[in-house]
Amino acid sequence: MKKKPINSIKEYGGDLLRTRKGRQGPRPVSVYDSMHFVLRSTKAKGKWSFRTPKNFLRIEKILQTFASRHGVEILNYAIHFNHVHFSAQVSSINGYKKFIRAVTGAIAMAITGMSCWNPLDLKFWDRRPFSRIVRGHAEEVVLDDYIEINKYEAEGFTREEARRRYHRDRKQRTA
Repeated sequence: MKKKPINSIKEYGGDLLRTRKGRQGPRPVSVYDSMHFVLRSTKAKGKWSFRTPKNFLRIEKILQTFASRHGVEILNYAIHFNHVHFSAQVSSINGYKKFIRAVTGAIAMAITGMSCWNPLDLKFWDRRPFSRIVRGHAEEVVLDDYIEINKYEAEGFTREEARRRYHRDRKQRTA
């Protein structure tokens, strides 16, 4: 059995790139542990919103297509109005690079309609994708709860109401 490499940096991207510490070192990628990703765009409003039925289905299809193509297993995901949370198990670093490049490009093209024949002069994503290594069962449970609560928030509930509904529904499922 391979030994897990120990690295003190577990997260990279997103708003962390505004700080010196956040730009320090390469993006950590783990093939042993699951990872949490966030893709965010403030341009996703109105007809470009991720929650319109057409865009929602497109994003789901893009995630599933490129995950199977590049050896990434999507464990859970939540598509919000302007951002996407998902946890995934990456099988190789090279596969991760191809997957994240393909997903971000395909989502931007599917939502905006841009292509090489129809170029738009805009930067769709706010920052580079946020990623975090999720080590251990406890962190995985917390992340799964967080993503599930985000699904309720995307349906229009406040954060507090989403938490209450999630915990109520979880109790009903286990009872």
